[in-house]
Amino acid sequence: MRKAILFLGIIVLVAGCGGKKEVKAEGMLDTPEAHYKMGKRLLKQHDLQAAKREFLRAIYLDERYAPGYEGLAWVFLEQGDLEGAMKNADKAISLDKDFAPAYVVKGAILRKEGKPKDAIKFFDRALELDQKLEDAYIYKAETYVDMGEYDRAEETYKEGATALPNSMTLNERWEEMQRARRAAAGLPPEFLKIARAPRITRGDLAALFVVELDLEKLLKRQGPPERKRFYSPGTPVMGKKEEAKEPEIPDIRNHWAMNYIKTVVELGIMDLYPDGTFKPDEPITRGNFAVYCTNLLAKVLNDPKLTTRFIGSTSPFPDVPSSHYAFNAVMVMTTRGVMKAKLDGTFGLTDPVSGADALMMLKTLKSQL
Repeated sequence: MRKAILFLGIIVLVAGCGGKKEVKAEGMLDTPEAHYKMGKRLLKQHDLQAAKREFLRAIYLDERYAPGYEGLAWVFLEQGDLEGAMKNADKAISLDKDFAPAYVVKGAILRKEGKPKDAIKFFDRALELDQKLEDAYIYKAETYVDMGEYDRAEETYKEGATALPNSMTLNERWEEMQRARRAAAGLPPEFLKIARAPRITRGDLAALFVVELDLEKLLKRQGPPERKRFYSPGTPVMGKKEEAKEPEIPDIRNHWAMNYIKTVVELGIMDLYPDGTFKPDEPITRGNFAVYCTNLLAKVLNDPKLTTRFIGSTSPFPDVPSSHYAFNAVMVMTTRGVMKAKLDGTFGLTDPVSGADALMMLKTLKSQL
């Protein structure tokens, strides 16, 4: 009997949620618009659960409020629920076909689904409805970058910066695209992707050392370069000792930068981790960038003392103690003008290195070789 009453109560609750009913606001700011704005603010702070509650409250107050569903679509997208995201995006569009942000989130979902061309169509539709919608320009440009269509991405940022001249994001990204294009001038087309990257990896840097600096040609000036070889003892076979083989670096097999990585490791420019791996997809920090560039400079100039020149000196950077392993390299790179301090006087040891910055610094380094 008790179970039957409980079950009946659940049915009544569900049935009550299904019908349309008038909901009264509980305060002056208890409106769909206010909850939507708060949800968007929380979304930017990556507080997905709190944002979801705000969007649900907006819909509870007005079940035909399209922005509430658009907000929910972003929450589901961030959570990786593409089906839930698409349902809410479509709901928003069905309720208000002129609500431009709904087309942006649908485009973002299609981009995530690996349908960039379809995504572009929805970003374009959003811009037809609202030419000053910042997110539409940003997501459209990022989708073109995904497609490797960098000129179109740059043009999209330019259009956005023209339509919204006060948008710091659009202006900064347009400037970054222009810098990357200038930095990549003269490089093979496939290296343009590295130039556009907001942070380069160890594998990227290995490739840039070899290609941008023409590394092996530089080192030939000093005679045949000494290469690091890691040989293991041979195994006797039929009374003869088998020729020793150089062990492979285990985590670069089939990696696109494998041969570049082997070159810089053999030449002692970049090193392996204690476990023998290279970690080609790990982002490069400014500290390690300085170390590897100093290693290269010492090799090319045949000046091994360069790697210890500033040991014992006082550090001018508050975030680089003189005892830090990268201190000497940081001093070498900054005194030569290859790298610079940040505006606040710090060096930024652990900051990532963008592709454009890496190329510009390597060009400066190359001019000194």
